[in-house]
Amino acid sequence: MSGPAKRVVDVAFKAGKNIDWEGMAKLLVSDEARSEFSGLRRAFDEVNSQLQTKFSQEPEPIDWEYYRKGIGPRLVDMYKEAYESMFFNSMVNAFYVYFRFLDGISIG
Repeated sequence: MSGPAKRVVDVAFKAGKNIDWEGMAKLLVSDEARSEFSGLRRAFDEVNSQLQTKFSQEPEPIDWEYYRKGIGPRLVDMYKEAYESMFFNSMVNAFYVYFRFLDGISIG
C-alpha cells in the first residue's frame, strides 16, 4: 500500500495508540459504565485491526476483459469509463485530513 491510503491507516493507528484507555477506565463508577466502556474498546480495537490488515492492502485490478466476454463490450466500457472517472484519491485525502484533525486532539 502506498500514498494517501497508507497515511490514513498510519494516522488511525497512531490515534489509537494515543488513547489513554486505562485513564478513562479509572473515571468510571458503575459496573454498567465499565461494561459499556469495555464494549467500546473492543469495537475500537476491531475497527483498528481491520484498518491495519484488510484496508491497508491495494485492491486487485479489475479484469475488464473477463466481464466483456460475459456481459458485452458496450456495457463494460460504460462501467469502465464511470469507474475511471471516480476520484478515490480525493475521498482518501478527506479521511486523511479528518484523522490528522483527530490526531491533534489529546484525550486525558
